[in-house]
Amino acid sequence: MSAMPESQVTLVRPDRAFVDELIATGGGDLKKCMQCANCTVVCELTSGPLPFPRKEMAWAQWGLKDRLLADPDVWLCHQCNDCSKRCPRGARPGDVLAAVRRAAVQHYAWPHFLSRWVNRVGLLPATLLIPVVLMALALVAKAPLQAALGFEPDPAFYAAFFPHWLLIGFFGLFTTLAAVAALVGIVRFWRAMRAADEATGVYGPSLGIVPSTLQVLRSILTHDRFGLCETEHRRRLAHLTAFYGFLALLVVTTWAVMDLYVNPALFGIPSSYPFGLLHPMKILANVGGVLLVFGAIKAMADRRDHLPGAPSGTSFDWIFVSVLLGVGVTGFAVEIFRFTVDPVTEESLRTLAWSIYFVHLVLVFQLLVYLPYSKFAHVLYRTVAMVYAEHTGRYRPARRLRAGTGVELRTRGVTAATR
Repeated sequence: MSAMPESQVTLVRPDRAFVDELIATGGGDLKKCMQCANCTVVCELTSGPLPFPRKEMAWAQWGLKDRLLADPDVWLCHQCNDCSKRCPRGARPGDVLAAVRRAAVQHYAWPHFLSRWVNRVGLLPATLLIPVVLMALALVAKAPLQAALGFEPDPAFYAAFFPHWLLIGFFGLFTTLAAVAALVGIVRFWRAMRAADEATGVYGPSLGIVPSTLQVLRSILTHDRFGLCETEHRRRLAHLTAFYGFLALLVVTTWAVMDLYVNPALFGIPSSYPFGLLHPMKILANVGGVLLVFGAIKAMADRRDHLPGAPSGTSFDWIFVSVLLGVGVTGFAVEIFRFTVDPVTEESLRTLAWSIYFVHLVLVFQLLVYLPYSKFAHVLYRTVAMVYAEHTGRYRPARRLRAGTGVELRTRGVTAATR
């Protein structure tokens, strides 16, 4: 018998530690997969020449870590779990891909160790202690810095405790560092995706980066791909409300900083910080806070219902959602104290208010500064993967038919899969 040509030989080097990691972080039923391709046939999000998640399930079983972590299709999955509900063996591909995404965040994170710290429940007190110590040091340095910079003490309720200049400088420094770390991670991810496609001969740009990005942004703003899910379509509401709540609060924060340090009169807008309850920015902040809290609670409820096909919850998910909820709840508590406590006559309540404000800032640090290392990093990696998919023509969304959508779409999928 003649030897197989070298060009047809593929050497598989399984990473058993990686397989064990996937099993331990949500992919516990991975080994049940028998490669029947049901998951790919029923998925409403997969399309194009490289459908998922069948190939990802094979790669995960084989322990092909590098191939999986450079796969944009892992991020095109929104874990609606239609595949998991219809898997005849209960292999739960949606949960396996979620475990791969967690591994990807940790793999591309820089510095690498921070991602493992942030997502381990046992180390949560330590990650919370870091901002506590840093903010305590900032408060210790407040008086000498204020004197050196020539700033007058601010009598405002919370500014008397943590002045605006110190707050903006503190978070400006650490969020900039986080942004640099995030940029390093997503650049490494983009290069890995391109290198993997070039190595297999499937790389070929078909749409510019700018139009690809605009297309993805439209999709994100409507969460339209969540709308294609059936089993867990209700998760769209939690994601939408939390997303727009966070976006509203980001707008308000940016406006407040501009009001404080960029003369708004230059634009014909009178300065009005701190905002009163009826100020449009305060109304937007309160609406955003309600949406954020509702979205976090809804996300928790969706994961606790244990309905058939519902995604499994891991510490990666729960830590992020809990921090998100904590930011919203403490934010409202801070606001209530601001409008109800007399800082002169109610000194004990002022101390309590400042303590809650400190906790709120710690949670904001946990949410924003640890973003490149937590579940929140999905907002970066999924966006980048979607842009890459549009850019390379990898993703061509399935179009729902007005009548008989599910049956007709899946019939075409079955026909294509069995030819």
